[in-house]
Amino acid sequence: MVTQCIFIGDSTVGKTSIIRAALSNIEGPQFRQAKPTIGVDVRHHVTADGEVLNIWDTSGDPKFHSLVRMFEKSCNTIVYVFAANEEASFQSILRWHAELYNNSKKYICVCNKTDLTSGIDFKHRITHLYPEIIFVESSNIVTDNRKRILQSILANLNQTYEEKTHAPSLSSSCCTVS
Repeated sequence: MVTQCIFIGDSTVGKTSIIRAALSNIEGPQFRQAKPTIGVDVRHHVTADGEVLNIWDTSGDPKFHSLVRMFEKSCNTIVYVFAANEEASFQSILRWHAELYNNSKKYICVCNKTDLTSGIDFKHRITHLYPEIIFVESSNIVTDNRKRILQSILANLNQTYEEKTHAPSLSSSCCTVS
């Protein structure tokens, strides 16, 4: 099975860093210093089960929004990423979801940079407004979470919406998936 997944969010929220860190075994601060994506980049990941995950990493620059819409159409999973310390980036993913929502797709929202938290309860806001969205918290500063984020995403991609609504919450030291 091939899963097409797209990461959407404002510039500098950490989309590229999350993807690179989740797919790599390299340690160190380079994940906090990723160069901005220009247009769209793609990464491929093959799981131990042989499932192929194509990850489309999109630029957060508004001049590339038409590319995001073009690539999103072929994806069955949308991962929204916003920064915990930037309310404007949260508002952007709400606008994206209102524009792109399609009940045949799966949605994951990653609240990144939780080490810089603003104290706002984003999880409650997302899950209350949009129960179809799986919520994940992360920080690329905490290196334990890198593989767990990808594993959480892959685990939830295999659930149907009916299973997801009846599944218990999963927790780890780095992130929470609901």
